[in-house]
Amino acid sequence: MPNHFQNANEQKKDDLIVKLLDRGIYKTKNQQLYELSLSELEHAYQQIAKAH
Repeated sequence: MPNHFQNANEQKKDDLIVKLLDRGIYKTKNQQLYELSLSELEHAYQQIAKAH
């Protein structure tokens, strides 16, 4: 079961990374998108969505 959740989280991360890349976001202040946790990616996407 943990493997299923791990795969789901990785898929969510990948989806958010694609959405951020589509909006021209390639990294945060200090990190590349692929280095961020799921919650950090969600936060970054929410911030971008609010701004547009």
